[in-house]
Amino acid sequence: MVATPRFASTVILYRLKENFEANQCNFEVLLIQRSKEMKFLGGVHAFPGGKLEDEDYSEDSIARCRGINKLQAHRIIQDTKTYHQNQNISLGFWIAGIREVFEEIGILFAHNKDLSLIDLSEPEIQKRFKVYRKKLLKNQIHFYEIMEREDLYYAVDKLFYFRHFITPEVSSIRYDTRFFIAKLPPTQNIMSFSNEIIALEWASPSETLTRYRRKEIILIPPQYSCFLTLRRIKDIEAFCDTSLNCQTS
Repeated sequence: MVATPRFASTVILYRLKENFEANQCNFEVLLIQRSKEMKFLGGVHAFPGGKLEDEDYSEDSIARCRGINKLQAHRIIQDTKTYHQNQNISLGFWIAGIREVFEEIGILFAHNKDLSLIDLSEPEIQKRFKVYRKKLLKNQIHFYEIMEREDLYYAVDKLFYFRHFITPEVSSIRYDTRFFIAKLPPTQNIMSFSNEIIALEWASPSETLTRYRRKEIILIPPQYSCFLTLRRIKDIEAFCDTSLNCQTS
């Protein structure tokens, strides 16, 4: 019997390089190594991400989104492999990506009321959100409750839709995954790893592919395919600007 794929989101986090030659790409991508103890793809190098939870597409979560509405999200992700018609689930892919990045590495894509990104550089604010993160990982609080308490909104407009992959039918564990690209917020740094991560590194797409070919890291086909595309992008911000225009049109 073929396993039904679960919805999931993955975020390709990037930062701009300070020095690069004209014929090189101008960014580095974050790559995490999953714990070898994990049942699914243990030890593999990947991007932050995980499966959608019910709260990700609840009305409480949808109400705290800014930048893209659920109708726009549904139109953006529609392709020949899309089999759901729930607009909340469509926007939930963005929310799940934001939640997973916060859970796994402590980076939060959230807007203040004035639509500025949250600044986590202040020690007191950082301390408060570390407590939130611990509670979230222990299932002691819902993500949307954090947003409500802090009067924040999911910065869904900062995640740019990139790819769609579904695990082949031969696998007993399958995911229907949407991939997004997002820039590391300027006033945030990675807090710490979750228990699911044992290492992380920043590298250009070409450097990552070189390491893969030398068998120094393990990539599964979706990640490998993403890196092949990312390697051809010289100006990542221009690429994302084009994606933004497509998302909001």
